[in-house]
Amino acid sequence: MRNLWKAAAMAPVLAAVVGCRTFSPIPIDDVGFKQRAESQTKDDVTASVVVLTAEEAKATFDCKLYKKKIQPVWLEITNNTDDEMLFMPRSVDPEYFAPLEVAQKTSWTWSKKANHEKKWFYYEQQMPFLIPPGETVSGFVYANRSLGVRWVLVEVFNRHKAVHVEFVHDVPGFKADFHKLGEDDDLYETLFPGQEIIDFTKAEDFRDWIEAQPATVTNADGTKTGDPLNLVVVGDSEAVWPAFLRSGWDPTSAMTAGSMLKTGAFGIFGGKYRYSPISDLYVYGRAQDIALQKVRANIHYRNHLRLWLAPVTVQNLPVMIGQISRDIGSRFTTKSSTLTTHRIDPNVDETRSSLVQDFIYAQALKIFARAGGVGFVSPDEPRGNLTGDPWFTDGNRAVMVLTSELTSMTEIEWFEWGEEAETAQRD
Repeated sequence: MRNLWKAAAMAPVLAAVVGCRTFSPIPIDDVGFKQRAESQTKDDVTASVVVLTAEEAKATFDCKLYKKKIQPVWLEITNNTDDEMLFMPRSVDPEYFAPLEVAQKTSWTWSKKANHEKKWFYYEQQMPFLIPPGETVSGFVYANRSLGVRWVLVEVFNRHKAVHVEFVHDVPGFKADFHKLGEDDDLYETLFPGQEIIDFTKAEDFRDWIEAQPATVTNADGTKTGDPLNLVVVGDSEAVWPAFLRSGWDPTSAMTAGSMLKTGAFGIFGGKYRYSPISDLYVYGRAQDIALQKVRANIHYRNHLRLWLAPVTVQNLPVMIGQISRDIGSRFTTKSSTLTTHRIDPNVDETRSSLVQDFIYAQALKIFARAGGVGFVSPDEPRGNLTGDPWFTDGNRAVMVLTSELTSMTEIEWFEWGEEAETAQRD
């Protein structure tokens, strides 16, 4: 009882202290994020974009927006046309937050004056919807938080035309699996030192190379085989990253103590962990260069894939070979260092097809073909991956050439090599 009275006596003092909380955002030009802006010009419209880091958001809005899973995206758009244009914030994030909603979600207890100032500051900083002819406007879209990398689509239109500009913007502060590649300007020399990089100009030569590649992933020392390598992706980063990010794929976190603890917590309590790390598998004697996943109901259910840069190009476009599967549950196993593993859908062809569909709906698929891979594996006599889950397949690889130009279903080239792809069994 004495403690209760003491708390009651302290309440007015505490309220007075908390009530003194002031709203003190740092001037935008002093925060410095504009120095990282990326710009593009298209059809008389210039768009510039910066995805703010957690620290930049805290400085600009005097609030830990990332803690509330809110990520401010700064935009500047110059309308060099003769007509007013309309900006659609939905293009940046279909589920973006309204500015007064952000203020409500981040309001401070017993700080009425500061909350009032914050509310109207957030409102005034919102990116305008209307862009007058010949003018430049700027502001923020309050998007849902993405880590590692974010795809930003900027769309404006008027009665005469629509302009579509997209960016793939790095978000500093997140250690993704693909960051182990580093910032090397010449990845080929780093990954394949002294090796000649072949550039294919004939389709049949490329097909022959695909069918000669390893059929499955392996463990670290190459003594055991696992999931089939059932993908080949062709395209530069300006085509590949938007294709995945438009389709809802996220980078996976690097395997750290923190990410493993977070994975364990989500495994116990459920929920979506968009960046859950995945284990290393090996091709060309190294772990995957890029790992991505597409979460579903919770951490136990996801599609995930791994990609390896290959020592070849096609008409100077990079080539990656990959593996995709669908997680349909979790189980205990002694074959994993964490004693748990995801259970995969044995029909790996279905998941391979789902990725083709993703690229079709993302309007990123330019050419689709099939080539031989691991060879036919019957559902009645499945093979196993490195943790013992069974899988079966028709034995082919999906070969997908991606483009940065929006391509409709009817514009996709369904390529035939000139003869039936070989599907002979290879180990």
